[in-house]
Amino acid sequence: MSSLQSAIWLGVCCGMVMLMVLVGGMTRLKDAGLSITEWKPITGVIPPIGDEAWAREKEKYQKTPEYLYVNQGISLSDFKRIYMVEYLHRLLGRALGMVFFIPLAYWGLRRQINKRLAIRLGIIAILGALQGVVGWLMVKSGLVDVPHVSHYRLAAHLFLTILIFSLLWYSFLESMGVGIIKNVATTGRVAIGLTVVLTCTQMVFGALVAGLDAGLIYNTFPLMDGAVIPQQILSGQLINANMLGDVMVVQFLHRLLGTVVLFLALVMPLFLRHKAAVWLSACMLVQFLLGVATLVHSVQVHLASMHQVFGFVVLAIEVYISRLVFERSRTA
Repeated sequence: MSSLQSAIWLGVCCGMVMLMVLVGGMTRLKDAGLSITEWKPITGVIPPIGDEAWAREKEKYQKTPEYLYVNQGISLSDFKRIYMVEYLHRLLGRALGMVFFIPLAYWGLRRQINKRLAIRLGIIAILGALQGVVGWLMVKSGLVDVPHVSHYRLAAHLFLTILIFSLLWYSFLESMGVGIIKNVATTGRVAIGLTVVLTCTQMVFGALVAGLDAGLIYNTFPLMDGAVIPQQILSGQLINANMLGDVMVVQFLHRLLGTVVLFLALVMPLFLRHKAAVWLSACMLVQFLLGVATLVHSVQVHLASMHQVFGFVVLAIEVYISRLVFERSRTA
């Protein structure tokens, strides 16, 4: 497998993951994620065909908490609309799996993948299979008692996406022969390492916010409930074992982490004399402003979608910088 073939393959996979993030976000924002009540990895590729098939699917949906408590009396045409949004999301997942696994099997059987890349691709394959299981468990959590998915499972679903995308993107950069920066100070490496960790944590908290619909309240910035730090949090009364299930705590931590990560990104050019650091600063500022706009406009679909996808743009820049900085220790 040539470097060009590897780069094209991995680049397409990265693009498809980004598309999955966009469609997955739209699925959640349009409340379509619970419309398909079964997990059929193989036969599920075929959508309902004919009135009888659609009637059967709607009958299954009518037994779910979402129908009973939220969408009771939904018309067949409206049901088809939300069903097809979720169907597209699942279809893209299957397509991504094929685009990844078929070339992997072909080049793997021919022993045309170097050991280092093969190990990384093996990890991605395991994470991809796990992602399918976690995705279904997430959906299943909203089909039993409550008309919404577990925000913890939603966060786990996104975290796996972060890992998969980061490994794919890093492998793509490696195939493209992206170089390294020599003689980077320890402070620079610590700064980018900390920024990556906090950015990933911030993205996971974004999933918690989304799962709890916490963006629909406290729609002011920088004040939250009339203060920079709400009194309930200052008093410590919300700090307990279940605090990640509290909408105020989760939204506040998402705000706090966003501000910290923005600060780190803005000062990054001081530690790293490279244009990528400037790009990170600019894109992180855009992402921060998108987050604020999403909040103050009560999670409008187009703003929330841009905010979610742009988070992965920021992550891509951070992974790029990480390769520039951390590859030095092995290749220098």
